[in-house]
Amino acid sequence: MPESHDGPELDDYSGPFKPDLTLDDFSKEGLKKLVEVGGSIYGTVNRKWYDAITKRFGQAVADEIHHEVWFADGGAGDHENEIIPRLMGFADQDDETTPMKVWQCLPAMATRMTLVFENTGDHAWEMHTPQCVVPEMGEAGGPEVMAYMCNKICGHLELFGFRHGAARWNPRIRIDPIKLPPRAHPDEPHCRWDISLQDEIVDYERDPGEYVEEHGLQRETDREIVNHEAGKYSQKNRQPRSSKPS
Repeated sequence: MPESHDGPELDDYSGPFKPDLTLDDFSKEGLKKLVEVGGSIYGTVNRKWYDAITKRFGQAVADEIHHEVWFADGGAGDHENEIIPRLMGFADQDDETTPMKVWQCLPAMATRMTLVFENTGDHAWEMHTPQCVVPEMGEAGGPEVMAYMCNKICGHLELFGFRHGAARWNPRIRIDPIKLPPRAHPDEPHCRWDISLQDEIVDYERDPGEYVEEHGLQRETDREIVNHEAGKYSQKNRQPRSSKPS
């Protein structure tokens, strides 16, 4: 095993206390566990503060604050979309794979779900999740827990968040659910998504998509994606580096 500055790299912290411990002391396996720790805390904080606000002020207020925390200017969604590409070296990209790279690097996603991507055409992809802790917590916890996971996470935070975040990079990126939890059989993936680069700016308020419309997942805030994000994109004077052929 490779040596760190004062001993073998650590797969965990089961040995004696190290007063001068740094991340350099951990092996790849140890660092992966630390990322998993971060992802677990990340998800737990999101659930716990929402539950606390709901108990004290009611669900309507909790939903409003939940949306603001994640999607207001400078909110958690903006932070994810800024820090990951900057540190991971792809902040200059803006085609349909850019948000996919963000998802792959998010601690709460990378350590807690399996994302599978299939190229289905020119600037077109399908993503599915054969493993995901969010609906699996619902499967283990029963109908009430599953309803929370489906309604507050999969059908809102992820649906709106995927679309909102992608528009930060390029408002011509379209993201549509094909199937959301719950799944009918354990062999099925939990969810499926279409991701593509369109010729024009995507307007989810006008065209929410077949699955979203069928399952009543439209929200008044959908107008924020095209009205707000397209404006911010234009203000940056950024021209798409990849486009679909006309």
